[in-house]
Amino acid sequence: MHFHLPKPLHGWRAFAGEVGIIVVGVLIALAAEQLVSSIRERDDMAQLRSALRSELSDDRARWESIRAQDPCTEKRLDALDEWVKTAPPNATLSNGYRPFLWNMHSSAWDLAKTNPAAMHIPLKERLTYASLYQAIDNWRQFIEEENQNSETLVDLLATADQPENRRQIRLHLVHARFMLSRRRLNYDYFFKRFDELQIKPDRSQQTVQVDPRRLCAPLRS
Repeated sequence: MHFHLPKPLHGWRAFAGEVGIIVVGVLIALAAEQLVSSIRERDDMAQLRSALRSELSDDRARWESIRAQDPCTEKRLDALDEWVKTAPPNATLSNGYRPFLWNMHSSAWDLAKTNPAAMHIPLKERLTYASLYQAIDNWRQFIEEENQNSETLVDLLATADQPENRRQIRLHLVHARFMLSRRRLNYDYFFKRFDELQIKPDRSQQTVQVDPRRLCAPLRS
C-alpha cells in the first residue's frame, strides 16, 4: 500500500515560505512580549527603588537630627548631675531633660519584601537595604526605651522636692548616659550603609522643626 502526501496548492517551496513567515511572526510576537515584560519589570524596580530611597532619605535626616542634638544632650546631663549635687531640697526643674528622638520608618521595605520587583535589584544592594532596615527595626525598641527613661526623668525632676523622687534621679541620669553612648557607638553602622546606597538626607518630609541646641539652654526651675 502506498501513501501519498497531499501536495500543497502552490508547491512545497511556497508552503515552506508561508510556514517561515508564520514562524518569524511568532518569534517577533514572543520577542515583543518579552521586551514589554522586561520594560515593565525595570519600571517596577525603578518605582520600588525610588520608594525605598525616599523613605531612607527621610530616615537619614531623622538620624542626623538626633546626632546633631548629642553635644547639648551631653551638656544637659552634666548640668543635671551638678544640679542634683547642689540644689536645695525643695528645688525642682520644669525643663529637665527631653531630647527629641525621631521614630524611623520602614513601610516601603515591608512592601518590598513581598514584591517580585525586589528580586531585580542587584543582590549586593538588596543586602545593604536589608541590613539597614533590620538595624532600624532593632533601634525602634532602643528609642522607645530612651523616650521612656526621658519621660521618667522629666517627672522626677519636676517633683524633686520629694525625697524619694530626688533619690531616683541619679539612677535615671546613669541610664540616659548609657543610652546616649549606645546611640553614638552605632552611628557609624547606619551612616556607612546610607553612604553605600548614596542616600542623602531629605528634611522636606519633616513636619517638626527641632532646634539641636535646645538642651544647651540654662536649667529652669
